[in-house]
Amino acid sequence: MKIIQSFAQFEEGSPYFQHREHKNFHYLQFYSFLLSYITLKKKYGNVTMYCNQDAYNSLIKYIPYDEIIIFENRNPIRFWTVYKLDVLKSINDDFIHVDPDVFIWEDVFRPFMIGDYDVMVQDILQAEKNDLKEFVDANINFFIDSKILTKSYDGRSASCGVLGMKQSMQSYYFAGVDVMYKAINDVGVDNVPFPGIILEELMAYLIAVENDFKMFEILPHNLIIEHGWDVTGDMIGYSHMWMRHKYRKEIIQQIKRRILFEFSDYERFVLSYETDMRSNLKMPDFPNNIGI
Repeated sequence: MKIIQSFAQFEEGSPYFQHREHKNFHYLQFYSFLLSYITLKKKYGNVTMYCNQDAYNSLIKYIPYDEIIIFENRNPIRFWTVYKLDVLKSINDDFIHVDPDVFIWEDVFRPFMIGDYDVMVQDILQAEKNDLKEFVDANINFFIDSKILTKSYDGRSASCGVLGMKQSMQSYYFAGVDVMYKAINDVGVDNVPFPGIILEELMAYLIAVENDFKMFEILPHNLIIEHGWDVTGDMIGYSHMWMRHKYRKEIIQQIKRRILFEFSDYERFVLSYETDMRSNLKMPDFPNNIGI
C-alpha cells in the first residue's frame, strides 16, 4: 500500500486566498509539509510526494521525501483538488493519500490497512454540516440518471484530509469523477458551489454508498458530536491544519518548535530552508487579516 502526498503550485497561489499578491505564501507551508512527512515516515515508512516542477523548485526540494515524482498540473485553480485525483488515477495499487497539512501521531490507518474496508476518509460530514447537500438535492435527477446515486440521499459527504482507497473501489470512483467533471464543465448540473470538493469528497461518499463499499472513518462521528473535531483528533492522534490555519504565524511557530525539539534530526532541513529563503529574498511576511 502506497503512502503518498501531492502538491501543485498554481500561478494564482493558494485556493484559500483570492488575491494574486498572496501567491507566494506557499513558502509558509514548508513547516507543515515537513512535520506531516516526519509523522508519516515515523509510522509508515516511505512517503512519496507527487508535485509539479514549480512546486518542486520553490518548496518540495527542501523536504527529504523518500521519493519525489514530477507530475505536471493541467487544471485551473477552480479545480485545484483535481490535481490530487489525477495523481491517484496514475497509481495502480492500494493507496493512502495524506494532505501535507495533516499530522499522524498514532497508527490511525491500521484498521483500514488490515481490515476489509474499501475506502478511508478523515470523517463523514453529517447533513447539517455538509455544504453540498443542497447541490445534490438540486440535481438529484442527474445523480439518478447517471447512476452515481440511485439510492435515497442521506445528506452526508466525506471529509478527505486523508483519502485511502483499495483497488476494489478505484475504478468506480474515478469513473464517477469523470462523469461529474464533464457535467460541471458542460453545465449539466446547476448551482455548483465548490467544484473541486464535489469531485473529491462528495463523490467519494456517494460512490461508496451507491456501490456498498465499506468506509472507515479516522475520526468517529460520535466522538466529533461529543467533543468537536480538534479534541477528537487529539484523542485519536490526528491533526489537520484546517484551511487558512496553516498560514497563521502562531501556528507555524508551534509547528517549527515541535520539529526542532521533538524531531531534532530534521533541524538541518529547517536551517537549510530558511538560509536559502533569506539569501534569495523569498521569505514572505505573514498575511494580514486572513480570517479562518
